[in-house]
Amino acid sequence: MLSIIIPSRSPDRLAAISAHYHALFPHHPHEIIPILNPPSICDAYNRGLDLSTGDPVLFSHDDIEFLDPPTFAPRLLRHLESCDVLGLAGTSLLMNASWALAGVPHIFGQVLHPLPPPYLPYILSIYGTPRRLVRNIQAMDGLFLAFRRDCIAQLRWDADTFDAFHIYDVDVTFRAHLAGYKLAVACDLPVLHSSHGAFDDRWKTYAQRFFNKHHTRLAPIFLRKHEFGTLQLPSRQHALLRMSPPHWPPDV
Repeated sequence: MLSIIIPSRSPDRLAAISAHYHALFPHHPHEIIPILNPPSICDAYNRGLDLSTGDPVLFSHDDIEFLDPPTFAPRLLRHLESCDVLGLAGTSLLMNASWALAGVPHIFGQVLHPLPPPYLPYILSIYGTPRRLVRNIQAMDGLFLAFRRDCIAQLRWDADTFDAFHIYDVDVTFRAHLAGYKLAVACDLPVLHSSHGAFDDRWKTYAQRFFNKHHTRLAPIFLRKHEFGTLQLPSRQHALLRMSPPHWPPDV
């Protein structure tokens, strides 16, 4: 059985994302542990972890949607056979609290986001998709993370340092990397994320906390030469086609 932990401030969102996960795992035993109105994501995830019984343990935002439901469970579970932590976007070279700072060719994954009018409805961020599963990752984004239970039970979430809603994800995945766990980005789990993130003064406060905690282990900052690519798209169907590049081998 696997466990899915979802913090939320909205009962309606919580109901919708729970129904989505039930549909994603129609034939696989699972439990959904909702945490409503938590003081921080780390607090929610630690509480959910203590209540959970499954392995692996999935930690999810409440505003995501996987775009190819029939392939989600088999791909996810197959990837978890060869790694300890699985995410959807991340870096093989971490320089500070922003996992994307190193740029191409050190960042991987792809995420679809909605756009407001008058733009096309969606924008696809393609960080890097050289293959279905990219290994040797150092840190990842927290929109969705799957952990082997023994890994996250040892690490847990740093609710003292990251007592709000920023940088918790880069911290826990970087600590997993430093502890010798195997991290990977799954590029073949196409996802829509309704949030674009907010890199405001509050984010900078927690970025400084992250730097204070980890600065001796981070890679030196250099001037990156290449940004990741983006595409504006008219529909989810167009996005799904773009998120399945022809250079990948056939799915099994």
